[in-house]
Amino acid sequence: MQLVDRIEKRRFIGRELLLWLWFESEVLDGTLPTASQGELGLWIEREVLLSNGKELTRVKGAAPALGRDAKEALLAGKLPERASFKVSMGEREASFTLKAETLALSSLRLPTVLDDGDEPAPGELGAGPPRRGRARRSTVEEDEDRARDAAALAFQERMALTREIEAMLEALYADFLRLRLDSHWEALVVPAMRTWASGGRIDAERYLRARRAATHRARRR
Repeated sequence: MQLVDRIEKRRFIGRELLLWLWFESEVLDGTLPTASQGELGLWIEREVLLSNGKELTRVKGAAPALGRDAKEALLAGKLPERASFKVSMGEREASFTLKAETLALSSLRLPTVLDDGDEPAPGELGAGPPRRGRARRSTVEEDEDRARDAAALAFQERMALTREIEAMLEALYADFLRLRLDSHWEALVVPAMRTWASGGRIDAERYLRARRAATHRARRR
């Protein structure tokens, strides 16, 4: 089988992953457990795009996935192609868009990294009068060095946060695959998603117990 054919046959995996993340974020009140990363906050915000290959439904808003338009698109046979997520990791929050076809991240927004501001800059209150001559040049050079160091530290922290988000998504994807390949997928998850899309009530505790049992069993294989 050609590589293109293999990719085409597996495109549904990304759409099912987005649907599962959407489903779990609502049923579990935005707190998703992972086998390797612990609990994290995840929910859809700003936009969700659904399609059936021919028609598109784009829903926007503060909580677009909660509205009837998105659920009616699901009931009409459409699956999510793209969704914007908000993630909470401890006290930090970030947002990104996840595309189903490639599972690629885009529009990544990370928390602003601020310096500690311990030393006032020249000219600010408490900085004292500017120095003249060589001493002034030395102060400017020190300020430039501090600015470069702060920029480097901010870049390093942003890269670390990006890696954390990638690790979080990998953990969710691993749990999804374990559940998707387990008998609980057809026996529990699919019926629960149909009930949820129709507006029915889901026993979140029962679902969560079965989910944990399935992922734990898969990890031991």
